[in-house]
Amino acid sequence: MISCSIVPRRTADPADVASLVARDGAAILTGCGPTGIDAQAAAHAIFGASIVAVPEPARVFEGGEGDRKPFGSDVPLPLHTDGFAYGALACDHFLLSCVIDGDMGGESVLVDGHRMVDELADSDPELHRFVTEVAVDQTEPDMHPFIAPLVHHRASGRRVVRRPGFILPAPGSTDPERDREMMRRWSELTEAQRVGATRFRLAPGEVACVDNDRVLHSRDPFTGERLMWRVWIWTTSSDGTPPGTLHSDSRYATVDGGTASDTSNWNH
Repeated sequence: MISCSIVPRRTADPADVASLVARDGAAILTGCGPTGIDAQAAAHAIFGASIVAVPEPARVFEGGEGDRKPFGSDVPLPLHTDGFAYGALACDHFLLSCVIDGDMGGESVLVDGHRMVDELADSDPELHRFVTEVAVDQTEPDMHPFIAPLVHHRASGRRVVRRPGFILPAPGSTDPERDREMMRRWSELTEAQRVGATRFRLAPGEVACVDNDRVLHSRDPFTGERLMWRVWIWTTSSDGTPPGTLHSDSRYATVDGGTASDTSNWNH
């Protein structure tokens, strides 16, 4: 298996970050302030006129803020993409701004999903066909319905690679058992990429900027206090913003646009 991990380059220039993200899928902006407002300002500095929406940031820490949190600090996060509660209208980029980096662990993992899928064309053509052609149900319970292949294209033409937290055979599937087997193999592939990836660690004052359509991400277990700001970003590369109030987690992503009693704000 070829590792598709990304170790993002660091720079203090937001314009350089934008160029690096377009080229590599991710980059790190240094010298940022510790507040959520600083994190939002970093998003605007990086993406400028291409910004469509930069909603209120979410604090990411052990315990969370009323989160439905399936993974605590003592276990690694599965490799995933953000915003799947918004379905087809998930954010196309996001930022993670480090305020406190914990005592030990918590290293970040980024995997180039585009490269991973391209490698599949030769290494596992059957799985490649499945993820690029077979629609599956990626709907988070009570959130925006979304049925599409795991690898698909936005209306803007951008290729999207998804690793959602919820996945089932699509209604009307002609072979749901086979679909489940293919989904299991997709999970095994992404887990193998996570395990074999090169780690990097965000330090206080650093902001990771990530292409959410291209890059899958995770973090290792950690000890001690750890605090990040997460900012979901919609740019002109997206298919527009979902209806209702936006936030940088899924608290407003219910199908009726109301407030969810349990959000799926994983502890990144």
